[in-house]
Amino acid sequence: MSSRPPHRGAIDNLPAFAKRFVLGRLSGFEKDISICLTPTTLKDTKTVTHAYFPALGACCGTIEYLTALYHGNMNNIGWQQVVSWAEVYLPQADYNEDVIRVLFGVFRHPVAHRGISSGIWVDRNQGQGLGRRMTWKVLANSKRPPIRIVPENKKLVSDPPWPCQYSHRVHIHLKTLKADIIDSANRYIEDLGDSPVLQNSFLSCMRQLYPEQ
Repeated sequence: MSSRPPHRGAIDNLPAFAKRFVLGRLSGFEKDISICLTPTTLKDTKTVTHAYFPALGACCGTIEYLTALYHGNMNNIGWQQVVSWAEVYLPQADYNEDVIRVLFGVFRHPVAHRGISSGIWVDRNQGQGLGRRMTWKVLANSKRPPIRIVPENKKLVSDPPWPCQYSHRVHIHLKTLKADIIDSANRYIEDLGDSPVLQNSFLSCMRQLYPEQ
């Protein structure tokens, strides 16, 4: 039996409920990331590693969750909606439009559908010429910026069945990304308590998640 009081102890008090709801999701996110970033030693090579892609999946999922609550719609959240969230709650220009779009193309979609970011992502966005060809590197450290798009004109040879040219490597620094997400969520929580507009958007999402009879 759950020890949590009904309605998170905030019946008929939407601002209090909303804050407690988001704090609960944030607590779960921090727990999951802590587990993912706990060092693990591989038996065969004795190499220390981490659960990089589960951590990255949790980061992307939490960004989308917060974006959905902000917009008032749990469905059809894409990088365009995340950009508008990021402009308010994430440090600029670390999370500008290009960075968010690349985050989704190189990481979010492959991790959601395949569990890993594999292959070369070709950037088909207009204005990028023939298209940047991107591979990746995910690290558990706290360097900034959290997402870096680094020119690197080389060939990928270890993973594909043939040499595969790429022009950029996208670096993800997970501890920085985690810290920025936590900070953004706390800033959103502060705004939520005083904003009827944000509360109405939150309530719209609750009706989608918990439809009334």
